[in-house]
Amino acid sequence: MRILDRYIVREIFRHAFLGLVVFTFVLFVPQLVRLMELLVRHSGSSGQIGKLFLFVFPGVLIFTIPMAVLTGVLLGLGRMSADSEIIALTALGVSRQRMLVPVGVLALTGALLTGTLTLWLGPAAFRGLRGIEADLLASQASFQVQPRVFDERFPKTVLYVNDISASGTHWHGVFLAEAGQESGASLTLAEDAIVIAEAKQGKLELHMRGGATHEVSRQDPDHYSVTDFGQSDLPIEVSGLVSVQERKLSNAERRTGDLLWDNSASWREARVEFQRRLAFPAACLVFALVAVPLGSQPRRGGRAAGTLLSVLLIAAYYSLSVMGAGMARSGKLSPWLGIWLANIVLTVLAIILLPRMEQMRGDRPWLRRFSRFEIWRRLLRRRKTQAKLRAAEQARAHNGNGGAAPSDGSFPRLLDLYLLRRFFAYFALLMLSFVFLFHVFTFFELLDDIARHRVPFLVVVNYFRYLTPYLLYQLSPLGALVAVLVTLGVMSKNNEIVACKASGISLYRLALPLLAAGMALAFTMILMDDLYLPYTNQRQDALRNQIKGRPAQTYTRPQRWIFGENGKIYNYDLFEPAKNLFAGLTVVELEPETFRVRRRVFANQAHWSDSQNAWVLESGWVRDFQDGRISSYQKFSATALPELSEPPSYFNREVRQASQLSFRQLGSYIEELRRAGFDVSALSVQWYVKIAFPLIAPVSMLLAIPYAFSVGGRGAIGGIAVGLAVGIGYWLLSRLLEAMGGVGQMPPPFAAFAPDLVFYFLGMYFFFKMPT
Repeated sequence: MRILDRYIVREIFRHAFLGLVVFTFVLFVPQLVRLMELLVRHSGSSGQIGKLFLFVFPGVLIFTIPMAVLTGVLLGLGRMSADSEIIALTALGVSRQRMLVPVGVLALTGALLTGTLTLWLGPAAFRGLRGIEADLLASQASFQVQPRVFDERFPKTVLYVNDISASGTHWHGVFLAEAGQESGASLTLAEDAIVIAEAKQGKLELHMRGGATHEVSRQDPDHYSVTDFGQSDLPIEVSGLVSVQERKLSNAERRTGDLLWDNSASWREARVEFQRRLAFPAACLVFALVAVPLGSQPRRGGRAAGTLLSVLLIAAYYSLSVMGAGMARSGKLSPWLGIWLANIVLTVLAIILLPRMEQMRGDRPWLRRFSRFEIWRRLLRRRKTQAKLRAAEQARAHNGNGGAAPSDGSFPRLLDLYLLRRFFAYFALLMLSFVFLFHVFTFFELLDDIARHRVPFLVVVNYFRYLTPYLLYQLSPLGALVAVLVTLGVMSKNNEIVACKASGISLYRLALPLLAAGMALAFTMILMDDLYLPYTNQRQDALRNQIKGRPAQTYTRPQRWIFGENGKIYNYDLFEPAKNLFAGLTVVELEPETFRVRRRVFANQAHWSDSQNAWVLESGWVRDFQDGRISSYQKFSATALPELSEPPSYFNREVRQASQLSFRQLGSYIEELRRAGFDVSALSVQWYVKIAFPLIAPVSMLLAIPYAFSVGGRGAIGGIAVGLAVGIGYWLLSRLLEAMGGVGQMPPPFAAFAPDLVFYFLGMYFFFKMPT
């Protein structure tokens, strides 16, 4: 290989490798939360956790390698074109089409790697990933049980656990109730229990300590049985948690040969997957053919223009892929034509562009006309600027200020607006790229579910519409970090920073508009999370459940089992919110320290009395307990107990996740649970994160500014590389600490704010050390 070929390959490869790291990291971020939680809870061995990390990558690399090839060719040749290296080669008699040789070598390498992943390693990794997840679900079924939640997924049993250890095998405060016609007639309570999962038998073995079993019949309430035990073993079937049926392989997990020879009723789905495994490797070659004529043309903007072209081409390719896949699945097109549609269209585009590679921009009549229009537009803009300057001078002369220059401390100055305009341009481009990558990856991840459950197209569109705000919120700090590094890196490379220093402008003053933009971004994220995201997160969760074929989740509903205040558990057969009426109401009051029954109340009917501000119970009984024995028993026809103080709205409240609550709503919800004696560590961490996460935007920008000023000739590429390193470090540290805080291994405020503080002090140290 000649020196020129090696130079072109090296230039393209370094941009392609950086693009591969960027795309892979962006798509890998959603997996970090689940993997860090597994790591902290010790739910799997180190070997299993390591395999989970490895098995995730092939499915991501299938998408990112073709993207990286396209980005590498466009950015590499775009850099050479911007520096007039391609013009120099043309002047030396080297044809531009000669660049197809080194580019083809790189593209062929990418195609071989992608083909290896799609045809062999990818399906094997998918099988391994699903197999490990199934093994973890079977061997760690106790891990699925969430604390402070009444779990009704067990056959004929309702389970409540007050707290769960980090390992998931030690439960504190265990409550078991019989489910059926006489719901709650038999209760078993224990201070704690050791849980052993018997995967083969499909059950959990509970070794309980310090508890009692209470039994009573509604038809004969005079007979009541209490059985104390120091230790007791109780098996619980877990058929509701772990599937006992043999797991069926999805198309993504099946071997390539099996897809090719599949003649079952789902043969079309199998052929679509088979053609997809062939089309994605070919995309590397098609992207290279299109990128060479586009990247080799002289244009303003260099890498920025190349990045924008990359985003547009990737968007066009995967949009055509999605459309073709949908038409192939519905039978409107054959599987091979539907999947190869995007490759065919881009190949036709490449055939049109390749013969025109040797033409200069001025050789084309339509470009000459466009150039005249561009010159006229610039001239008009210059005249407008001069007119504004003359008007400003006249205004200053009229006000008696003469030609006084503005104060150095004024804000915003023209330079501030210039900086902000470039920053927000890069920020918008990066966010567009990141969000689109997530959408593409998520769509192909859900493609089998969309086809299997015949989800309407509008449901999928609405899902991605409601998913977009969440992605913008999650990726804004990373976008701001990289945008600052690219903005200042390009200015440093172009010696604009040197010009500012020569004009007497301090670097601290130069950083002021960027830090102000970071604070404004953090404030916007806080408002977005408080006012808009709770609704969109609820909607996108509901639509994702519909796509996945899960039952629709309702958030405002009366629960049959609910924990009240001061250690009370309510259970009822029926609740009429319009009439504030209970039927078959049972109330169990517990001792918080020992988790033993202190009082048990039953009423055939209960209604809310506004005048007494209490529940009026009818046709029931009350039993009090002391030291595990019945101390009093009393029947009643009608009575009102003052300790039953929860109003009707308490039983019809909304049940949502932390991401579906505003800052104030989550704080109130945490306070209710804390008064009821719950462990609220996980929710408290999420409450602090609602403030801590937006603040990382200005903090990361503060850390990026000193490095960006010294990035020198590395420009945007060096900035993106450092931005990725900082982003990876922050995401790993924050997810790890959040998982540790969620299981009580560190205080919630520290778990939420520690990453911000670490990066803040690093940023302040480097910020005040930079030479101004």
